[in-house]
Amino acid sequence: MKLLKVIVIILVANLLACTQPKVVNKACLFASQKKAPNWICDEPYSDLAIQAVGKFELSFGGRNYMLDMAEIAARKQLIERFKLKVARKISLYAEKSELSSKVIDALIVSANKHIDNESLADAKVYQIETGPENEVYVLLGLDHAKTKVLIEEVLVTSMQNEKNLWQVFKTQNVEPQLAAAIAAIKD
Repeated sequence: MKLLKVIVIILVANLLACTQPKVVNKACLFASQKKAPNWICDEPYSDLAIQAVGKFELSFGGRNYMLDMAEIAARKQLIERFKLKVARKISLYAEKSELSSKVIDALIVSANKHIDNESLADAKVYQIETGPENEVYVLLGLDHAKTKVLIEEVLVTSMQNEKNLWQVFKTQNVEPQLAAAIAAIKD
């Protein structure tokens, strides 16, 4: 009986240990384990609505080439994050109208077709860092005001190109008002 109690106590102790929150080391580190700025680990920087970090390894092309390549990598990531933000805004707005998921997906696909490098040309570089292995990191981002404007522009373009699809919101008066309402949704 004593052995059974000991086994139960050990099992309960192990189960409790598994359910306890683990302490996570919040330090942002380069691959070489040296401390890095928090933005490199995707921590929010300043007042950016959307941000992305691009990295490029040491290259014989020189520093300017490395910076360009890191910015291109960050821009690709920023486009994907912007698409997700637009999708989230459309989903949140469309849920109020109780639209089917199929219609919501079609609206998202329609809007995302109009997001590319050109639509995010106003994204700017906020930080540049050289890592311990001479790799280059670039922080690219959009502030809240610019993000809202860009979302509205993308939505208006989508609405103008696919009027029939966007007619599911026939209670709205005109495209810019609907685009502004969707862009203003808090996510």
